[in-house]
Amino acid sequence: MNPVNIDLVTPVKLSADGVVNVYNPACTDEVVGTIPRMAAGDVDAVVRAAGDAQRGWAALSPARRFELIVGAVTSLDITDADRLLTREHGKVLADSTRELKYLDYPVKFLEEHLTWLAEGDDLGDSGTHRTRVYRDPFGVIGILTPWNVPIGMGVITVAPALLAGNAVVAHVPVTAPLTVMKLFGQLAAALPPGVLSLISSPDTKVAQALVEHPLVRHVHFTGSPAVGALVAQEAAPANTTITLELGGNDPAVVLDDALADPSIYQRLVAAAFPFGGQACIALKRLYVPAARVGEVAEGLGAVLAPTVVGDGLRPEVTMGPLHTAAIRTRVSRLIEEARAAGARVDEYGTLDADPEKGHFLLPVIVSGVTGASAVVREEQFGPVLPVIGYESLDEAVAMANDSEFGLGSSVWSSDVDRAVALARRIEAGMTWINAHGGGGIDGRAPWGGVKQSSVGRGGANRAGLEGFTEAHAVTVPSASR
Repeated sequence: MNPVNIDLVTPVKLSADGVVNVYNPACTDEVVGTIPRMAAGDVDAVVRAAGDAQRGWAALSPARRFELIVGAVTSLDITDADRLLTREHGKVLADSTRELKYLDYPVKFLEEHLTWLAEGDDLGDSGTHRTRVYRDPFGVIGILTPWNVPIGMGVITVAPALLAGNAVVAHVPVTAPLTVMKLFGQLAAALPPGVLSLISSPDTKVAQALVEHPLVRHVHFTGSPAVGALVAQEAAPANTTITLELGGNDPAVVLDDALADPSIYQRLVAAAFPFGGQACIALKRLYVPAARVGEVAEGLGAVLAPTVVGDGLRPEVTMGPLHTAAIRTRVSRLIEEARAAGARVDEYGTLDADPEKGHFLLPVIVSGVTGASAVVREEQFGPVLPVIGYESLDEAVAMANDSEFGLGSSVWSSDVDRAVALARRIEAGMTWINAHGGGGIDGRAPWGGVKQSSVGRGGANRAGLEGFTEAHAVTVPSASR
């Protein structure tokens, strides 16, 4: 296939020469496409153009902004966008096709908040004052989006930020920029120039220049804890507010009664291995009754046995490669450390590809491990799931909470009330009952976690709109005074 050459989306001319190559993780000698090389010095002009555009954009009513955003989204030409996403990311085509459905999120979860966004909250009359709290845009927002769900996470951050009246400069992942540039570039072209700009660069100074720019009043970052800490440091001198979504090490607690349903294994596998486990809300630690660890490991293995790992564009392939060589190296290390420590490591499926040409790993179930093992303590972000036994529900909760992360979690039981009671004891921003991650998400709910997983909340919903606005209280004396 010929490389796709896609421009960055900015209202200014860039100064740097050359291009950045984007490679196919299923065939690393294939260049999927290119984007222009960008210099850190270009960021100032892009942000200033966004600041100029923002004032006119904010002057429109929320209803009018919504009309323009939705009109642009519904007119997008998504032809072959899923194939392009698979080629640059690695996920199987069916997953890429499903990801494009996130483009429906503005209509599904933002429209109902237009009146609130325009009129704010009326606090009523206290007897001495009447107060209404309005939501004002920050101005220019810097958004740094992740590579693993570039369209989905792009939509649930960019859409509410724009609807709130901000201009957005989004730094998209340099290892998977092409589909975002193609689709969101159309969105930017349908809006007033400068309201939405899309940049990307392997030079970390470009993202740093965006975060540190004095006109950027809020930064939303989705990615690793290490980079999130850098973002927080860079934003601090200017007191720029931040929202950080930093991943998780999601536990699931399976109660004894849930194992009576044999379909649970299919659902647990779907929760743990979406695009090879490369999801912040993938199931990453599975806690089950100690006497049934072997049974559960075998049940999961039976579901994983038919897995075909390879190029995600091929219809027979059910799991694509990992996104980068570094991710594969890290996940392989965790697996080998567990094996060396005496854990049982069972590998499933078949590789239908050249192992020297792509970042491939077969899915793995690890059993006979404790919470001290690195494969349990670290977020794997790959196709490996440890199964850990518990003797009591108190122990299960203690082990589930024994993590620096607290993004998603799940509890599985035929007794929903029992499951909810246990869920309330888990330290997480989101807990699903009898589902996990993609199968359990309610788009109306705030997106985010506790502890090291998040600072703030987001989503293409009211929580997201609140996160991209500042409260503005307007108070007048009561009429009786």
